[in-house]
Parts: sequence; structure tokens; C-alpha cells
Amino acid sequence: MNNLCQTYIDNLATARRLAKPQLTAQMSPDEGLQAIRDNAEQLFRIHQENDQILNEILFSRTAEDLTETEAADLGELAQALFNYNRSTDTGIAYRIHRLLYAHARHKGDVDLTVKELYLQGITLMYLNVRDPQEGINLFLDQIGCFFQEGASYLAQYEKLTNPQTRSYILRCLGNVKYGLKSFQGSNDGVPCHISGGWEDYSACFSTAMEIFQCPRYRQMNPEIPWDTFTYTMHYDRTQFLSSLRDKPDAEIAEAVLESAEHVYRHQEQIAKANDTGIGIRTQYVYMAARYHAGKASLEELLETLFQLCEAADIHDFSGDNIWTLMYTPEYLSNYSRRLPQAKQQKLGPRLQQAFQKQKEYLFLMPQNEYRLQVSRTLNCIAGELSQRDSFQLLDYVLACHPPTYVHSKMIALLTRHLCRQMIRVNPQFLDGVFGLETIREEDDSLEEMLDTAYHSGLYHDLGKCMLLSYVGIYSRRLLDEEFSCIKLHPVFGCRLLKSLQMDDMASIAYYHHRTYDGGSGYPRCLEECPARIRPIVDIVTVADCLDAGTDNVGRSYAASKTYSQLVEELQAGRDSRYAPQVAALFDDPEFYSQTEKFLTQSRRQVYLDIYYPCEPS
Repeated sequence: MNNLCQTYIDNLATARRLAKPQLTAQMSPDEGLQAIRDNAEQLFRIHQENDQILNEILFSRTAEDLTETEAADLGELAQALFNYNRSTDTGIAYRIHRLLYAHARHKGDVDLTVKELYLQGITLMYLNVRDPQEGINLFLDQIGCFFQEGASYLAQYEKLTNPQTRSYILRCLGNVKYGLKSFQGSNDGVPCHISGGWEDYSACFSTAMEIFQCPRYRQMNPEIPWDTFTYTMHYDRTQFLSSLRDKPDAEIAEAVLESAEHVYRHQEQIAKANDTGIGIRTQYVYMAARYHAGKASLEELLETLFQLCEAADIHDFSGDNIWTLMYTPEYLSNYSRRLPQAKQQKLGPRLQQAFQKQKEYLFLMPQNEYRLQVSRTLNCIAGELSQRDSFQLLDYVLACHPPTYVHSKMIALLTRHLCRQMIRVNPQFLDGVFGLETIREEDDSLEEMLDTAYHSGLYHDLGKCMLLSYVGIYSRRLLDEEFSCIKLHPVFGCRLLKSLQMDDMASIAYYHHRTYDGGSGYPRCLEECPARIRPIVDIVTVADCLDAGTDNVGRSYAASKTYSQLVEELQAGRDSRYAPQVAALFDDPEFYSQTEKFLTQSRRQVYLDIYYPCEPS
């Protein structure tokens, strides 16, 4: 690997370290803030250097002018950047494989072409954002095309004698299912959701298994991990349990049971050889598959789930234990509703204990490590939470990513600050907000409205905490594919808040990146912003711009703007990007000065509150 490639890798490691400032209780507040600023300046320099490196070795190159040495260096770099769930830079690995694929086609190198088809498909699959509940699967068509084209080389299997090429063909064949709209695949422990298409999936499964289990193919290349390919196909098929929970189907139930038994036997052999136990999720899948196929009773399934949950240790953060305490309470709730009312009531106390244990576990989880599991679990347990619990858990999700938490706290404070001024100078602008007919300074409901506005600002970017693999890229500019993923954060934030019955806050999260005139922004939507929250959306949009543009603590001075520059932009965007009534607040010289001081003081305090290991003296 050449020096530039190695420098890029080294810069990534440095950037990850700098993104988490290590403050100590012995530092003074000024020293702590300076440490954060110093890190931001270093990150900015790394960002610039990495952009230059990528432009030189990747973005400015074409398939035709790439030398073999350069192609080898890029291949080695991509391998260093991508390692499935433990990747350091999946986006750049994907872009490298795009270039190497074009290079292979230009050369007429079939072996390299097949390899790069698989690697494009797998890197884009890990870059992809999927959410069956919202019907989101951003790169579905491209992923499907890569794997389908790679699998098509099965027709040349005997001609392509390189064992590695044959293995890539087989991997593509097994992954064709990821190009089906009916198969979303699991995502960090969350079951896939099936919307029809069982016949298409079954055809993919049968085609792949016919090859994987064929003695002739196995004899040709005994070194290929045929049993692993077979196990993976069966493991994936067990995910159709989610469709069985919603809609019984005898054909699917029989197929899922076949796969569940295969997975169970495979893990049983490994457990015996290593003197360990069978995975907890596998135990659940096996029993649930038996229940849906009519081989076990509902009571047996529920008892298995209860025993798994009750035996789990709330201080254990291993993968299996996380799955157990995060998801079994939801399954218990789902399956127990199938019982007669009397039996449901009898199980009620155990079910409540399961949800209570889950909640305790959530609060014990170390911050920065499990934010995705927490945010997804909130969707499942919303009905079990009080408002106080909901706020506490949402704050936990934000605290998992300090830069997003700092920004969100600032937007909350600025939203309340701007609302107070609006009530003083133009109270009619807020009439009808949150269903309140009028808002005046002397109203008893004022503080309640301001508190709701504050929390609307605090949770406006909640969806980013489900997209941190894209938000947390500090060492280079975002790729177009990554920005497409980030633009989904209003959708995710909205859904999470709606699941907690915070409908007004959910709508504010959804609309805060739409421009005032509706001409641009995201997400693209046909529905008008609800009138009851439109003024708060307008205020949050201005607050968002004001903080993001002027933050000179957590971002480089060179990247931030001055307060006066930002206000000029607000004024220039009146009637188009920003609501004229909100921009007009800054016409008042006194409020203009107050807000500049408010920004500086609030930002300083928020950074100290979030980054200090304890209260500074």
C-alpha cells in the first residue's frame, strides 16, 4: 500500500480519537473548552488532508488511466477500510470497488469483474439504510443488480476455474435475496418485516441451496465453505418468523421450522465441541418455529421466553443478553395476547416484571455503545413508559453522541429564547400552537408551551442517533450516498417520537429541514405542515441554522461563520428559506445583541455540561 493510502488510514484512527475529547475533572472550564477547540482544529486539518488524498488517489481517477500498481493499492486500502459491521470507512471502500469494477471491465478481466461485483454489493449493503416499517430501502435496486449480475456467472462456473472467483459467484447467488423488496434482512437484532413476495424469496433460496448442496459442485472445490453457505441461508430464512407473528401461513411455518432445526443442530454441535451453550436467540427461534408449525403449544413458547428473560443478567452487555432483554418482552407481549383473558391476567405480573427489567437494563447500558438498540427498543416499549421515563430515555439516546447532544441542547435553548421574544413582539404568530388558542406573557399556559417548545427543539434531530455511522464521519466530506442516508433522519426521529405519543414533537422533527416556502429541503412530502406546529417548525429551523453555522467550539473556526454573517443569511432568506416573522426578530438591535451573548454563554455551558466527567468547580 502506498504512503497516501496509509496516511488516510492513520488519519481515520486519529480522527476517531479526537472526536471524543478526553476531559478530566482537574481541568478548569477554560482548559476543557480549549481542549475541545484544539481537537476541532486538528479534525478540520485532517478533513482537508483526507479530502485531498481521496481526490488524488480515487475521485480524480478513471478506469482507463488506473495502473495495476494503483489498482492493487486501492484494493488493499478498501480491504483495510471494510470489515462488515466493524468497518472503519464503508463509504470509501464502496467507491473504491466501483472504480475497480470499471477497471476490471475495461481490462476484460472476468475474475476481477466477478470479485468486484460481490464487493460492490456487500459494501453498498452495509452502507444502505433499511427500514421496513417506513418502506425504506435506499439502495435496494443497485444491491440487487450487483448480486444478480455476479450470480449470472454461474453459467460460466466450470470455465472460471479460479476457486476464489467461484466462491464470489456463490456468495452473490446467496445474496440475490437482498435485491428483493420482500426480504429486508435483519438489522442489528431487529427482525425483518415481510410484505409478500414469499414465492420470489423461496425461488432464490431453492436455487442457491440446489447448488450449495450439490455433490458435484462440492467435489470440484472442497475448500469452499459449503456448510457455512448453507447455514447462512437457513439462518436468514428463520427471519420470516416476523411474518408469522402477524399472519399465520402453513407453508412459511414449515419452511421456517426446517431452517430453525438446521440452525439449532449446527449450534448444538458447536456448543458440544466447545462445552458452551446454544445461543439464546437460537433457542427462541427454535421454539417459536415449533409453535407456528403446530409442534409446540403457546404456553411452552411463553414459558421458554419468560425463563430466558428472567435468567438474564441486567449487568451483562454481551450480544445474546442484549437481544434477550431488549426483545423478549415485546415477544412476550405479542404472544400472550393470543391467550384467553383469564390466562393473560395470570401472566400479567410476570410480563410487567419483564418490561421493568428491560427498562432497568436500558438505563444501565454504557453510553456511546448501544444507542441503536436503545432507540429501536423505544418503538417497542412506548406503551409501557410514562412521560418522565420517555424523556429520560430520549435524553439517554442523545447523550450517546455528544456532538448531536450539544447541538440539540442548543436548539432547545434557542427555541425557547426565540419563542419568548416572539410572545413579546408578535404573539399572534404563535396563536394556535400546540392547540392553544392564544399565547400571551400573562397566560398560565405560557411556561407549559415554552417547555413543549424546548423539548421540540431538544428532540428535533433525534433521528440522527439512528444514523451515527454517517453523522460521525469527521475525517472527510460526505459522499452523495451517505448524505442520502442522513437526509432520512427526520423520518426516523418522527417515527420514534410518534411511538411515544409525542405527535407534535414528531411533526416538528419531520418538517424542520423543509424550507419556509416549501420549495426545497427534505424529506420531500406532499402534505402541508400542520398549522398547530408550523410556527415552532419555523423557529426551530432558524435556531438550527443559527447554532450549526456559528459553533466555533466543537468545529474549526475556519469552518464556522460569525454571528453577523449568519444573521445576514437569515435576512437574505426571508420568505424563501426562513419565515419572515422569525427573521424579523433580529431587526431589533437589543434582541440582536442579547442573542449573540446568549449564544456564546449557552454554548459554553452546554459543552461543559455534556463533556465534563463531573461538575466543574
